[in-house]
Amino acid sequence: MVNKTRESAIKALEFNPHDLACEELRHVYRGKNSSILIVLFCGSVAASMLAWDIGWQYAGAWYAWLLLSHAWHWWLGRLDFVSANVSIELARINRHIMAAAMAGLGWGALSIALPFLGRTSSSAILIIMFIAVIVKLPRLVVFLPIFFAFAAGVYVPLLLSTPFLDFETLHMVLVILVVVGATLWASASEIRKILIDVLLKQVSSEQASWEDRLTGIGNRRSFDAHLAATWMQASRAQVPFSLMMVDVDFFKKFNDSYGHQAGDDCLRQVAAALDGCVRRASDSVTRYGGEEFAVVLFHTSLSEARNISDHMLAAVQKLNIRHEQSPHDIVTISIGIATMIPGVETNMQQLVEEADKCLYRAKENGRNRAEWQMLSH
Repeated sequence: MVNKTRESAIKALEFNPHDLACEELRHVYRGKNSSILIVLFCGSVAASMLAWDIGWQYAGAWYAWLLLSHAWHWWLGRLDFVSANVSIELARINRHIMAAAMAGLGWGALSIALPFLGRTSSSAILIIMFIAVIVKLPRLVVFLPIFFAFAAGVYVPLLLSTPFLDFETLHMVLVILVVVGATLWASASEIRKILIDVLLKQVSSEQASWEDRLTGIGNRRSFDAHLAATWMQASRAQVPFSLMMVDVDFFKKFNDSYGHQAGDDCLRQVAAALDGCVRRASDSVTRYGGEEFAVVLFHTSLSEARNISDHMLAAVQKLNIRHEQSPHDIVTISIGIATMIPGVETNMQQLVEEADKCLYRAKENGRNRAEWQMLSH
């Protein structure tokens, strides 16, 4: 039922499943401070007991391993949690899974000491271990690969140590495993359902906040996200990437002459005309700000971008919106085009700056035209 709800919600939102997985992964690291305190406290208690029964050398080595494994997990989480607007690459997601397994193994390594401990110490160590695990696993269950990786890191060493345990300790381990496992799975399934419901609502809200309310196309936030994602794709594939900056000519004069209501209607019509000139799903037209629009064109050469700009110029002229304060007597646009194949020594900002320069040049040269520049990488 959870999976069906999740899949139908994703389809309704038209949300990339990889992006949803990234959001789930970030949710794992929200509010992790309580988990850090539990690791420090439970770990120090367990280390003290190990030191008392076995010696400080083993206790210190285990506690250092516990802290290092969890520190790596938290460090990876912090890197991707703070970069909330950037899609997490699959290779980094795999590193999160590996780090979760290592963090689980930090607790699982306690199992090595169980055969060398007295019955009372073994019982206490098992209780401490499962308190720490029970607190952590429900928060991880929102992203199942991490949940299973962490659980495997804890349970596999414990199961491997069972042949070396005395009967009473073994009986206690098995009882704890069954009871805790059943209880945790039942609660975790419910927690996962609740968290995914909340997450999907957040995703729906996020998607709505990426739309420009006036024109119905993407807003500046949508532009930033799409530009970053498309830049990465073009960089990996080493294909041309074009960016167009579009400005409505003499728009302030249009507003002053015809009023803001007419200005809003003008922007809506221009946005629809521009959006109608791009056909591929990988391309996007967004409102950059005010009367300025941005067009991201993936795998598009300069000549192809110029052809699209010609269609845009013609489409806006075809609207035939009267503008007496313009030398063209109708609403027109100016376009700046920058094209490049992303390289190691280039960045998105260079492309944006060059497109802005070309737009400025188009305005200087009479407006109602496009200017362009091909950048080397």
